[in-house]
Amino acid sequence: MTLKTFLVGCFLAFLCLIAPHQLKAKEIDLSNMTDPTGVYNVAFCARPSPDSSGKPGHAFVAYSHANPDGDRDLVAIGHTVSAGVGPVSAAWSYFGDSVSGLLKEERYTSIKQNCLDVTVNKNDFNQARALAEDPLFKMGLTAQPGTVFEAYKLGLDDCMTFLISVAETLKSQGLKVPTRGATELPMAYIARFIAAN
Repeated sequence: MTLKTFLVGCFLAFLCLIAPHQLKAKEIDLSNMTDPTGVYNVAFCARPSPDSSGKPGHAFVAYSHANPDGDRDLVAIGHTVSAGVGPVSAAWSYFGDSVSGLLKEERYTSIKQNCLDVTVNKNDFNQARALAEDPLFKMGLTAQPGTVFEAYKLGLDDCMTFLISVAETLKSQGLKVPTRGATELPMAYIARFIAAN
């Protein structure tokens, strides 16, 4: 067991012990075969904004793989605005033009985040993970994966759109993906998503 795996395990155990009433998560298993390379999970999560500025919260997808030794790799990806795009421009994108956006690794966790953690087959994991990979690297045109730039438009091409597009890759395996409400915020959508599954 690596130190990273140990620390992640301790943190998750700590959250479950001190705040089970605040941590809302559900686990479901949509895998129908074992894989000699380990266990694959895709988690669909939402969290409140990290401050009290009235921001609407954020949705993201966490991809994890536990190898047969129990070591786990985890990366969480969300769709957000690019550096330099201010909150006013991001908010105005709901009514106006798209702004510069990108898929990036999540660095903030909240004890109040809600997640639907789905165990999946390796092929389904790879299909879901491909939505967050650099298309140039996948085509073999670059030696290293780079930033995935995607236009950002609040309410249309935003963090919830990314989460829903990943979830839809698992519909054929039985995942129920509710239609997004026109003005629905991430925390409310994830609560409905969890309840539907």
